[in-house]
Amino acid sequence: MKPWREELLAVLVKSGEQYVNGEELAERFGFTRAALWKKISILRSEGHPVEAVTNRGYRMASRDREFEKQIGEELEKYHIEDLFTVKVTDTTPSTNLLAREAGARQAGIRFPDLLEAGIRKTGLRGEGILEDKEIGVFVALQQTAGRGRRGRTWISNTQDGLWFSFLLRPKVEPRTASTLTLLFGLCILKAIQSVCSISAGIKWPNDIISLQNGKKLCGILSETSMEDNLISYAVVGCGINVSQTSFPEEIQAVATSLLMEGAKIAKTSLLAAVLREVAGRYPEFQENPTGFLPEYRANCATLGRSVRIESGTYDEGTAQDITEEGDLLVRRPDGTTITCTSGEVSVRGMLGYA
Repeated sequence: MKPWREELLAVLVKSGEQYVNGEELAERFGFTRAALWKKISILRSEGHPVEAVTNRGYRMASRDREFEKQIGEELEKYHIEDLFTVKVTDTTPSTNLLAREAGARQAGIRFPDLLEAGIRKTGLRGEGILEDKEIGVFVALQQTAGRGRRGRTWISNTQDGLWFSFLLRPKVEPRTASTLTLLFGLCILKAIQSVCSISAGIKWPNDIISLQNGKKLCGILSETSMEDNLISYAVVGCGINVSQTSFPEEIQAVATSLLMEGAKIAKTSLLAAVLREVAGRYPEFQENPTGFLPEYRANCATLGRSVRIESGTYDEGTAQDITEEGDLLVRRPDGTTITCTSGEVSVRGMLGYA
């Protein structure tokens, strides 16, 4: 290990938000200014986000600020910066809570004090996030209280995943709002396929699973707020397992990550791919909320498989189709068909259901 490396990093980290004068830093380490710049370049090449500003000096960029900067550059690269406002925080209880708080404020709805108090601790607020952009995106490098469907805990208190939520005001009929979560499942799948060479599919309604072992790569939780039978705002929360190499024993049989499936990808590149997919599909969804369903059906690994449905009672059959409302049609062994709108659907060969 280079003898100067740890000490130089320690000085930059200790300075926090304050810049360290380059001349003073060079003198402290006995470097010329040119040599100091080479050392800083080495640190950057190793992944350390060192900022350099003329006449101010150097400082270590915060993880969230650096992530936000990189995403901004990706949006500009693909000319989609006018569609999204992206806010990044280091740690928050839940990105869905951040998005819900911002959506409620803009809709003039009082947000529960208890949740708001938890959000204040993050220092990240969403006022005006949709004033000049159509979609707000909240990203957290870690979540302390992430949750999944049916109130389950979503383990997201590490930096090995990509945790983010969309805040939207879809201009569609409330009866078609249920297809929004299917749309975002398709967007996530296509984003993963565009940057990773892995075999993946959708488990209805919106889990992304590895087709190699049936384990979950990504979960999606959508929430819609209605006012006077109109959609005030919608929140779509996504959690993608990116670089985990192991999982707690209780979920080892059902969870996997992109890295464990053989794909190594930077989280900024993955999020940029997701935003590109959303930028291409969401405006079309606004005009034709069911237009994406043929492509969704083609990528839905649930169809044609044996399923078990739990919604107060148990039912079994074969998944046949997806309706225009996004519901799952299941054919029972006796030939009758049931429509599954909610509840727990287990698919044979996926997530531990043999």
